Amino acid sequence: MAQRLIVEGNDAIALAMLCKKRGLPPPSGYESPSKFQHEFVKSAGGYDQALVVLQDSLDNANLTNIGIIVDANDQGFEARWTSIRNILASKYATSILQIADNQAGYKIIEEEGLPRLGLWIMPDNSSNGYLEHFLAGLVPAGDQIWIKAEAVVQELLTEPFNELRPAKIGKANLHTWLAWKREPGKPFGQAIDAGYFDVNKDSVQPFLNWFANVFELSNS
Repeated sequence: MAQRLIVEGNDAIALAMLCKKRGLPPPSGYESPSKFQHEFVKSAGGYDQALVVLQDSLDNANLTNIGIIVDANDQGFEARWTSIRNILASKYATSILQIADNQAGYKIIEEEGLPRLGLWIMPDNSSNGYLEHFLAGLVPAGDQIWIKAEAVVQELLTEPFNELRPAKIGKANLHTWLAWKREPGKPFGQAIDAGYFDVNKDSVQPFLNWFANVFELSNS
């Protein structure tokens, strides 16, 4: 059994830590961190490249399970789904017809003789945004550093020297918050491991459900 998770950037490290903190087993055959990082995960380095990796993965007869995680960004959920749907339609000709183009929520597609295929569009399969928006939803309620970070970013937007584009405000909020924590600037995965985020929030469960249904998980 060979399985693959395709991500745009470095999302997989943070999401793997999130799964671990919630007690979800690793994918079967990829229990070691090295195999997970170097064999299970394919970091594409961008949305367009992720689509290329997806096409290559669909042509790989050894793969039994494929997951792809992309950001909606400001393009939006429907635009991302449409472009990926067009790639999948040539393989999953029957099952793809059962999914409406405007159907929000994560996608899991199955067809006899083909890999189980799962699509997650960050942050929540309906909203514009990216991984940082998903993680921002896990900031503990009432966190005073977060409140201050958001306020400072908003203040920056009013300054004549501001360089921040509106589409990147979510990234600025999260990175500012992390820069002000007790160990500044931790990467997302390390910040999750350190307990900065509230991984028990209800918003985590749909992602865990998606991951557990797309991949065969270890029994160990």
